[in-house]
Amino acid sequence: MGAKHSGAKNGLAFDLGAFDLDGTVLRRNLRITQGTVVALQSLRERGMRLVVATGRRFEDAREYARRLGFADQDPVICYGGSMVRRMNGETLLHRTLAKSLGIEVLEWAAGRDLHARVFLDGGIITSPDTPAALEHLRRYAEPSVSVVDSPADWLRDGGEEPTKLVIVDRPDDIRGWLEEAQTAFAGRLFVTRSLPHYVEIGSLEGTKASALGFLCDRWGIEPGRVLAFGDADNDIDMLRFAGHGVAVGGMSGEVREAADVVVPNVDEDGVAGYVENFLGGS
Repeated sequence: MGAKHSGAKNGLAFDLGAFDLDGTVLRRNLRITQGTVVALQSLRERGMRLVVATGRRFEDAREYARRLGFADQDPVICYGGSMVRRMNGETLLHRTLAKSLGIEVLEWAAGRDLHARVFLDGGIITSPDTPAALEHLRRYAEPSVSVVDSPADWLRDGGEEPTKLVIVDRPDDIRGWLEEAQTAFAGRLFVTRSLPHYVEIGSLEGTKASALGFLCDRWGIEPGRVLAFGDADNDIDMLRFAGHGVAVGGMSGEVREAADVVVPNVDEDGVAGYVENFLGGS
């Protein structure tokens, strides 16, 4: 686990704050509390750089980042760390995975009757929806997608390299195959759970920790001076990377173990409460 470092020019222990969206600052009803908005603004006023780090597409991430007070020049970590792009659309980093690996994953999923989606820069390619995927679409607003009979054939026939792949399934069913997927692609792809019904698959470098490292190098910030907030398995590497990791509720025991501290969940405004105490004691 990380430890706090002192001596920042802003008088705080950290220079950069990284915030996951869903389950951390964004509630299931897609609302962000005013307390959270005020908390982030208070950190800015004390001189901290802030960044959103989410598995969402850039277009979605930008919408919620605006609600949180981010400006045009601010970067957003999206697609689980596979992309870093400014709010104004300027791409700073984009890591894709090879078509051959994408096809292998899609065929692996199809062989198990799992619904997989190909996430591109600005679009989604999907097979006809399974009942589990339809349930997800009803619950979470998503943009229009291109439906094809076989995403694997679409890639094979000339589609662009994916930014990431996503498999959607019922939470209880995912438990039955997630470890198998992680074993099948170990050392070649990063396989993680971002929501109870959502498994993301990307390049080994397409992680939140890797994207944070990119920004730290760009800004001259030591990893020990990063404060990170997350709740899901795809936040584990970021919580470990940061000098201080804060688990907001925590979807699993692994998330809580990766963090330095566990705070109340998003419905109890865990981030706002932590920031208030942090600034009050600084």
